[in-house]
Amino acid sequence: MPDFEPIFELKANLYKETCPVLIQGGALYSVPAEEEEGEPRMLATVTFRNIDDRAVTALYLDLHVFDKANNEIEAIRDRRYLVPVAGRNETFGEDVEFPVSLAANSFSVAIKRVEFEGEDIWSGSASFLFEYIPERTTLEDALENEELLRQYRRDFAGSMAEAGKGAAMYVPEIYKDLWLCACGNVNHEGEEKCSSCGAAYEPQRALFDDREMLEENLAAFIKAEEEKAEQARLEAERKAEEERRAAEEAARKAEEERLAAEERARKKKLHRKIFMWVSIPLLILAVLTVVAFVTYLIPLSKYEEADAMLAQQQFDEAVEAFAALDGFKDSAERIPGVKYEKGVYLLAGEQFDEAIAVFEEVIEIEGAKAQITEAKYGKALKALEARAFSDALQQFEALDGYKESALHIETCHFELGLKEASGDNLEGALEHYALTNEKQQAAMQAVFCELGVVHYRAGEEARALEYFEHITEESLLPKVNAVYYEKAVALMDAGELDAAMAMFEELGDYENSAEKILDIHYIKAEAAAAEYDYETALAEYEFVADREGVATKVRSIKYDYGVWLLNQGRVEESYNMLYSIKTYTPAYMLLIRHSQFHIHIYDKGVGPNPNFEGLVLED
Repeated sequence: MPDFEPIFELKANLYKETCPVLIQGGALYSVPAEEEEGEPRMLATVTFRNIDDRAVTALYLDLHVFDKANNEIEAIRDRRYLVPVAGRNETFGEDVEFPVSLAANSFSVAIKRVEFEGEDIWSGSASFLFEYIPERTTLEDALENEELLRQYRRDFAGSMAEAGKGAAMYVPEIYKDLWLCACGNVNHEGEEKCSSCGAAYEPQRALFDDREMLEENLAAFIKAEEEKAEQARLEAERKAEEERRAAEEAARKAEEERLAAEERARKKKLHRKIFMWVSIPLLILAVLTVVAFVTYLIPLSKYEEADAMLAQQQFDEAVEAFAALDGFKDSAERIPGVKYEKGVYLLAGEQFDEAIAVFEEVIEIEGAKAQITEAKYGKALKALEARAFSDALQQFEALDGYKESALHIETCHFELGLKEASGDNLEGALEHYALTNEKQQAAMQAVFCELGVVHYRAGEEARALEYFEHITEESLLPKVNAVYYEKAVALMDAGELDAAMAMFEELGDYENSAEKILDIHYIKAEAAAAEYDYETALAEYEFVADREGVATKVRSIKYDYGVWLLNQGRVEESYNMLYSIKTYTPAYMLLIRHSQFHIHIYDKGVGPNPNFEGLVLED
């Protein structure tokens, strides 16, 4: 909507961890009736940017619309964008319009699903909150010294970024699971080099943080520039001296030429006299020279030309030239060697397929098979650098342990496993996990842990447990326990005491789980006492007997329980309960005064009468 000022704009560059797409911007427009020749309208637009190496083909989102009081008045759910294939760092969606309520004043966006070329899918959640990537700090603001600023840019362009692909503009930073390159591009933490300029994060950040090193580089640059200037001065002086000597030499040669011309004139007269004496023998010699020139000198010249082509790395031309000599000298034998040298040249230039084809033409030459293996290894490495992990894996596996193939195979499985995990495909991730080394497995377990936490907090406990059961790294167990602890506390607060206690018992000595178990026993005891469930109350209070005030509560419950038993006619049980608190004055008075105890206990000798025990009573 270029002809209208937006009434609301999203902040630029909104992002959520793991999401392969940035919300680059968005706006809300009011279209007046006269512009539409009909009713007024309210439209929303959103622009996205792909920050994944895979090409995006579709995107699903939820759009929530709010009025001026920030009340949600409308929700557009599962809206699908069909994208005409958006590659890395390409934007899309800006031309798609969302008709919304005329009462709209703002909106928010949640990306729920991203589909890529092939069958790759990233799934998010409508509850994912996209946050604004903080505004980048420019190098001009961070490096007040202009000389150091220019030196940092020289170092970045000269030794970090690929030639001509990027200039340092911002301070390199880490943001969540992204790293932000000095060239301004956004990269995922798993990417070693910037997808835009090819620079790695650590060197550029290390140089920015190390002012001493930056100053040393600046001093070296200044020194080199001074040396260049001195060399230029010396070169100018040298050329001037050469020109002076050349002038002198030209004058000398002119004089010599004059003298030689005079001598030639004198000899010309003499030559005319002897011409006839030598002309016939010379004619015979010329004929012989022509024969030698045709049969040997011309082929030799072409042979040397073919050698010169080879020296200039014109391999195909050299092969054609040697072949055209029709066996002169060793020209036929030279052709396989030229092709071998061509293969070596192509291999050095990382033209692996072409090199393999050439070496296969001269497979009989010693070393050709080894060069083919080396070319296949280089091709696999290039696929790995390009993050084409499936292709790289197949190529390394075919090399049967050549060089560091086994190590790279583990790396491919690691990256493919992370990719499966990012798509919530645990089964696929585990297939690769089993084929990685211990360090990589620890890193994958960290991802499993994060995903498990996300599922658990989303209420998907069964799915979360599927991730947690593969976590054995001790450093990660506290994170898992923290989730269980959080859930147990929530259950406890919700009154689901038995479920909460079971989880605290599983947590063992994590945090204050043991104390929480005692709290639950106390709560259950209090609840039972309130319901006059004396047996349950006494049983639960047993677990917290050492707590302040519990002994008094137990004594009171035992007294009430004893009275209740007596009223039920269960005299002996009442006696046993009250006798256990016989020093408690109300219990003592009931024991010695109530006739039922005399009839059923003391007269029958079932138990002693505390009246004769000389007790010290307590209130």
